[in-house]
Amino acid sequence: MTPRPLELLQRVAPDYGATLIVDPVGGLVGITVVRAGGAEYAFRLLVSVAGEHVSVREIADPGMLPGFCPDRHINGDRSFCLGWGEDNPSRIQDEAAARHWWATVYQYLTYQIGANARRVFPGAENGRAHGRAAQHQANAEQAAERLGPAFKADVLAGQFMVRKDSRPQKRRLELWHGKLLLARVSTRTETLVGRPPVCPCGRDPDGAITACGDHAAALVTFILEQHRCALADTAFLEDCAAAGARCCGTLDICGLRSAIKRTQTVSLKTENSPRARTSKFWRPPAKSKRPR
Repeated sequence: MTPRPLELLQRVAPDYGATLIVDPVGGLVGITVVRAGGAEYAFRLLVSVAGEHVSVREIADPGMLPGFCPDRHINGDRSFCLGWGEDNPSRIQDEAAARHWWATVYQYLTYQIGANARRVFPGAENGRAHGRAAQHQANAEQAAERLGPAFKADVLAGQFMVRKDSRPQKRRLELWHGKLLLARVSTRTETLVGRPPVCPCGRDPDGAITACGDHAAALVTFILEQHRCALADTAFLEDCAAAGARCCGTLDICGLRSAIKRTQTVSLKTENSPRARTSKFWRPPAKSKRPR
């Protein structure tokens, strides 16, 4: 009989400074993370099982971690976002998968301890976008791989920026590397426009990308998917804000906090607009009692 996921995790838990007790509601975990300086941090976790897949969340209240933080990869139900797609280690079929899961959880908690101390989530270059944006991010990264290791490294380091062409009537996206404009793509035809750029793969320092296999198509895909990722990520955070999600306040730079501010600004503008005064709930401001 094939061992269940909790049994596989329980067998190797001691190798990762953890204990796992199988409980009717799942697996109760105690795990101690030791930092480089020797400091120890103890966590209490709950592992839930659905078929061959497991999920994990902190059960201490108050705990070491916030209850929800998209930028720290903590979901709304307190579960940990450990990866996306093929990088998600939640399917536990054998001992190798169990060990990969524990190693991922240990690294995840190490990052969380660092975020508590430094107010920035470490390993951001390996982070995933939120919600449906993660699929667009994966598509962009696959396209980047076709353009060579140097291009992919710059992508992971956040060296590129995709933004709309600011000129009127130009339905185009621009790819920037610092202050250097690399390429433009038409959102209507989904093709490169203007003079073909030098291919970033590096095979020919002066060669146009249109003469370098399928790299022109790869660059177009990268630019479009980066843009779609940004739009979907913003939409996810604004949906969270509209649903009443609160910022945990543990990071200096927070996408959710920015989305909440944008939502509040839009709400104030709507309330103060002339159309708002036609509502039966609108009341004129009270007159000042200050003598004039």
